Amino acid sequence: MAISLSKLFMRTISQNPNENQTGVSLWTLEDIEKAQAKQKALALEAERVQEDIAMEEDEFDDGGISDSAMMEIDLEIQGGP
Repeated sequence: MAISLSKLFMRTISQNPNENQTGVSLWTLEDIEKAQAKQKALALEAERVQEDIAMEEDEFDDGGISDSAMMEIDLEIQGGP
């Protein structure tokens, strides 16, 4: 069974696909351009968010602990006698 499945798999991946045929791993030029545009948009958005965070921290900078450091502190509450 495993040999017949592997033969089928090898035959399938060895076929010469048409240029316009799209599959799991075959992207057209349009697909690649769309993915690149999406990645650039996400990178710009992340950069904008980082700038906003930096501006917020600078706005109230009093030389103490930054807001991001305060958010990362793990507080354990111990209760009971």
